[in-house]
Amino acid sequence: MKYLYRSGAANGADLSPTAKLSGKPEGTFDRKILGWFNILDDKKTKLTDAEKIFLNGIRDVLKENAGFIKREILTIREKTPKKEGIVVTLKIKNQDLTKYVGDFPVFREFLKKQVNDKAFSISAANKMCSICGEKKATVFGNLDTYAFYTLDKPGYITGGFDEAKAWRNFPVCPECKLALEEGKKFVESNLTFKFCGIRYNLIPKFILGEYGISDEIIDIFTNTSRIVSLKQKVMERIANDDEEILDVLKDLNDVITLNFLFIQKSNAAERILLNIEDVFPSRIRKIFDIKHEVDYVYNSNFTFGTIRNFFSKSDPNKRDYDLDGYFLDIVDRIFKDRPVSFYFVLQFIMKKIRDEFINDRYFYLSVRNGMMSVSFLEKLELIKMEEDIMEESIFDGMFKKYGPAFETPLKRGLFLLGSLTELLLRKQYKERSSKPFMKNLKSLKMSERDFKSLLPEVQNKLEEYDSFDKGKRMLAAEASNYLLQAGDNWKMPVDEMNFYFACGMNLVNDVADIIYPDKKVAEQELGQEEANQ
Repeated sequence: MKYLYRSGAANGADLSPTAKLSGKPEGTFDRKILGWFNILDDKKTKLTDAEKIFLNGIRDVLKENAGFIKREILTIREKTPKKEGIVVTLKIKNQDLTKYVGDFPVFREFLKKQVNDKAFSISAANKMCSICGEKKATVFGNLDTYAFYTLDKPGYITGGFDEAKAWRNFPVCPECKLALEEGKKFVESNLTFKFCGIRYNLIPKFILGEYGISDEIIDIFTNTSRIVSLKQKVMERIANDDEEILDVLKDLNDVITLNFLFIQKSNAAERILLNIEDVFPSRIRKIFDIKHEVDYVYNSNFTFGTIRNFFSKSDPNKRDYDLDGYFLDIVDRIFKDRPVSFYFVLQFIMKKIRDEFINDRYFYLSVRNGMMSVSFLEKLELIKMEEDIMEESIFDGMFKKYGPAFETPLKRGLFLLGSLTELLLRKQYKERSSKPFMKNLKSLKMSERDFKSLLPEVQNKLEEYDSFDKGKRMLAAEASNYLLQAGDNWKMPVDEMNFYFACGMNLVNDVADIIYPDKKVAEQELGQEEANQ
């Protein structure tokens, strides 16, 4: 406040005789510092005689010493590293007393007047401010703090589409207007982060005001040095942002809530992509706890980036990310504990898995990411998996490890068929350095009929390779048993059937450990491709 800096027009003075030093230091003094006093030549400027004498006195001193001041500015600029910014302001000494621009009411009032001049065009007298809740002498109605709030169309205006009555939309007093603008600056400078590449403002809300809030919590959100320190601290991340501080916030008590405001800026325009409101620290803590469970099961590091893999671009060749809306909707549901459509998520997971499978790229990684994403949502109880009472099987321990994901005969049958098929593909690759049987998998768009005919095809092909050993026979028998239990007319979407099949292909190592107790035999059957997983 003591410098009272507020930017003005690019080629004119700022809103106080304080300015950031530009590329031409001497120009900053002429245009921004000395130029500010041109208001004294404006007949519309209303000042008392004492204020005019005071300001004219400062201008005269600046003019008389302009040459010396500009040389000093140049010297300081040359001695200061270029990457460091410099602010030029006035410091007025009166004997032992030193004051800055912000210490003088005339500068403060003039800045407020300039800031509010435009706002007075739509205002009302003696009305209630919608922020502080107090009756104020003046309230404004056309705030431009955020560009997404606009009155440029009659339909946006309450009060009979009359622009003069637009203050009814959002009445704000001058003090709260200034607080909003300063708050926005602070948030954008200190509390702006990225969530899987998408920028957002983290805005705390103190439920009962600052009453009962520890200094520690206040410090986290208001102390710039503390925020910078937290951003640089090595901590656990869940949103793939190096400066993320959610790991610290999760340990706070539920005396605050957090708002995540995702805004997309394009030139002067702003568009709200999503505003996740009132997220308690306990919810973030729950999300971290479930992440740890998923990490343990899959021996990996799950983050929201794992889900983002499936919700970035509808076409890998596209330049822009066109699935941000879907991704943020899922994030919103996770933070607000709202159900997620399993089949909606699954269609994007399978689209990615098929693309990787067809192009022989990161198929196994994509399947694993898909399984982790589904497991994360299931453990948060945002999706519900169908479960049946299952017969005892040698594979029970393996399936239980992954929760209810494979707790129906059909899911288990497709899973084991996927593992058996993967063993065949590895055998083919070992013998022929190619996998011609892949074409039988129809780009992972197989129907119920396709799956029912696939099992005998795989068995016959293994027989041809003289590789249908005891372990694979056991695996085929279990797959066949489960598929028979599933009966006919499975009533399961194609995406879901192929997902469980792909899961079996991915987790073939787990299956091999069961059907081949001898580790050397298991490694031999898995072949060289094990290293590629």
